[in-house]
Amino acid sequence: MDNSLFDDYFESSRLKNRRRKKRLVKEDFEKHLVRLSKRKHAIYLAIKELPLIELEQPYQKGWVRFFVVRKDVLRSAGAMFYVDILEKINTFQFSNQKTFINRKKRSGKKTDHPREQFLSKISVSEWNANKLELTDKEKSCFTRIEKWSDRWRCFKTYYQFTESWRFVFKIEPNIITHKKAVDAVLESELRLLENYIQNRDLGYKIYKTGNREAYYYSSLEKLKNNNQLNNNNLNTIYEQYLEEKYT
Repeated sequence: MDNSLFDDYFESSRLKNRRRKKRLVKEDFEKHLVRLSKRKHAIYLAIKELPLIELEQPYQKGWVRFFVVRKDVLRSAGAMFYVDILEKINTFQFSNQKTFINRKKRSGKKTDHPREQFLSKISVSEWNANKLELTDKEKSCFTRIEKWSDRWRCFKTYYQFTESWRFVFKIEPNIITHKKAVDAVLESELRLLENYIQNRDLGYKIYKTGNREAYYYSSLEKLKNNNQLNNNNLNTIYEQYLEEKYT
């Protein structure tokens, strides 16, 4: 048979050459990764949308600390103005101890250090999009700050409330009145998917497909390769995060 006729017959037939077979295998694998990612995201949403169930007997789980407007400010004419601002930038911190003290070991001795807590800072993107729905008068109470971040090794810009002295701490018992409903089927399927992805090292491959979990897996790879974080305990990392976020 003539070579040209053979090529025409091969192209018109349903036979697959080696290159096409490899491409089809790769495409099928990428589609499989996309299906895994979409299913995992759907399970996350389903678990998140589960309703809250009211407990018959509420119980206390530690303490919660947050900011409230000072009493003298509440008696002033602009009390509601600062109440509205506080609702948008308030932060909550939980602890098993009412004193909110961490014990740190330095030079072989354990010393007590009070935990720091600050008002929430507003990022540039949140400020430009006005996600907190701040009025012009409320915006005038914030200052644009640019600060060097040792963690990210670059300058971070954010907006900070300038009159934090108007607020004070308040500590209350953290009372648990509701619990999240549990779907055993969804939880089991989620664990199976996560184990499947982890055991086969598919996280980075899912990231390469360009889906919605890209940021999560890229951040995970950075944390694994960051020796500075590996050498610190969780309390140190959390304190560094709070310091950069609120100071």
